[in-house]
Amino acid sequence: MTKELRVTKELRVGLVGLGYWGPNYARLLDGHIDGMCLAGCADLSTDRLEHILRLHPSTRVFTSHQLMLEAGDIDAVVVATGASSHRRIVEDCLQAGLPVLVEKPISDNAVDAMAMAEAAERTGQLLMVGHTFLFNPAVRRIKAMLDSGGLGRPLYFSFRRTGLGPIRNDVNALWDLAPHDLSMLRYWLGADPVEVWARGQAFLRPGFEDVVFMTLRYPNDVLAGIQVSWLDPIKDRTVTVVGDQKMVVFDDVHPTEKLRVYDKGASYQPPDGEFAEFLASVRDGDIVIPRVPSAEPLREQLVHFMQCIETGQHPISDAADGVAVVRTLELAHAALRETDKRDQMVITT
Repeated sequence: MTKELRVTKELRVGLVGLGYWGPNYARLLDGHIDGMCLAGCADLSTDRLEHILRLHPSTRVFTSHQLMLEAGDIDAVVVATGASSHRRIVEDCLQAGLPVLVEKPISDNAVDAMAMAEAAERTGQLLMVGHTFLFNPAVRRIKAMLDSGGLGRPLYFSFRRTGLGPIRNDVNALWDLAPHDLSMLRYWLGADPVEVWARGQAFLRPGFEDVVFMTLRYPNDVLAGIQVSWLDPIKDRTVTVVGDQKMVVFDDVHPTEKLRVYDKGASYQPPDGEFAEFLASVRDGDIVIPRVPSAEPLREQLVHFMQCIETGQHPISDAADGVAVVRTLELAHAALRETDKRDQMVITT
């Protein structure tokens, strides 16, 4: 059974991992969300702990997640360490009777991802995955358009997630950047891909692709293309959704105009006579820039986590969602390696 939370004024959250993303969680948890507070931080680096104490002097710090769990006085845990370390930390927290929000991807392999999902089921604890873009108001607006049929039948999706760094040392660009886009596709379509292709190149360090192009086919012949790169001169976070009635572009970098809806389409008109040819027809309508409320997705994600704990509602990005994204990443990674083998065969012959 799920552990009953002790009645307190605020949900006391322990944070594990103070690397690239952890300090953002610490900032929000320390006084920026009603009903939540930063109760403790754990990290293996004493330098990071000293830095977090300077920013949040009232927070308890620990050199391991085990010490934080033993100290008690926390109601939930956010895990923001590297993906390869997630399983042990998450399972320890679940076993301690605590709900967990774990950063994306849930793991760097499907076996560990499934083990964490099973641990959550076994302990009866909430396990939510930090697919932050699902809490972006623009992404939710597109979801509403697709569900209502406002774009017509979805035909294809095009994603560009590029820029000059930051360059990771532990994973390639596929595992670092593509989880965002894969989670959005699963959220919008409610399905997993039936085919996955990928091609990439490691320009800076052998074995770690800096640039990856993915092509995915979903049920009903919906196509998706994803380009991720650490080596582009300009930061680009653009998604194009093409329906047979309307199209929408989501530009996450634009300061004010996050969405543009194009009342455009193309089709072939049937012939008038038996020997006439099909005629191409292009419809060029208005462009609408809908008002999208301003909200920080990471904050909205934490609020959703708290609401799920308090009400028992199912999280938007649950463990199954995390497992599915990792499985797709593994398929893409395998496609990259298979391509490498074919290229080596061509070169040697």
